[in-house]
Amino acid sequence: MRVLLVEDDRSIATPLVEGLARYGIVAEHVGTGAATLAAAPHDMVLVDADVPGIDGMEVCRRLRRTGDTPIIMLTAPGNDPDRAPRQDLGADDYLARPFTIGELVARIRVVGGTVATVPAGDPVRRYGPLAIDTRSRQIRLYGVPVALAPKEYDLLVVLAADPGAVVDRRHILETVWEPDFLGPGRTLDFHVASLRRKLGGPGWIENRRGVGFRLVVPA
Repeated sequence: MRVLLVEDDRSIATPLVEGLARYGIVAEHVGTGAATLAAAPHDMVLVDADVPGIDGMEVCRRLRRTGDTPIIMLTAPGNDPDRAPRQDLGADDYLARPFTIGELVARIRVVGGTVATVPAGDPVRRYGPLAIDTRSRQIRLYGVPVALAPKEYDLLVVLAADPGAVVDRRHILETVWEPDFLGPGRTLDFHVASLRRKLGGPGWIENRRGVGFRLVVPA
C-alpha cells in the first residue's frame, strides 16, 4: 500500500514514515495542504488537521469532491472529532495524538479494507450483528453497547480488517502492541479470552493453534 502523509513537522513525519515501512506501507511525505492536492493519487491519505496554508479539514473537503480516496485525519491531543461535521469533511476516520504506529496501522487496514463498501463518511463498520464505530471506538452487539478495554478494541479492529482470514499471532502483537513486543507470553491469549467473553462466547473468534486467530461472522 502507498499512502500520502501530510505533516508539516518533519520530526513527527520521519518516524511515522519509518514506522509504516516496517509494516510494508510506503509513505510519501508532504508538508502542506497545497502539496497534497498537487500530489499523484495514492491508496490513502493521512492528513494532519493543522497543516499550514490549506489546512487538513479543507484538504479533506477538496479531495472528497474529486474522488473517493480513503482519508484518515490526524488530530491534536484531546480534539473531539464529533465537533466536526464528519459528512461535510469527508474523512473516513480520525485518530487523535498520541498514538502508536500499531494503532495507526490498524486504522489504515480497517479503512483500506472496508472503505469501498462503506458509504463515505460513515464511521460504522458492520459485521452481521456486530457494529464497530471507529470514530467513538465503541462497539454494539445486536444494538447493545459493549464496553471494551483499549487493547480489546484494537484487537477486534485488527481481526475485523479481513473477516474470516487467519491473522498471524506475531502480526497481531506488532499491530495492537508494538514491533518486537516483549511482554508476557500469554498477553494475546488473555485479551482474546476477555474479548470472547464480552462478545458472548467463543464463537466470534476462532483459534488456529500455533498460527493465529480469525473473526467468524455469524451467517
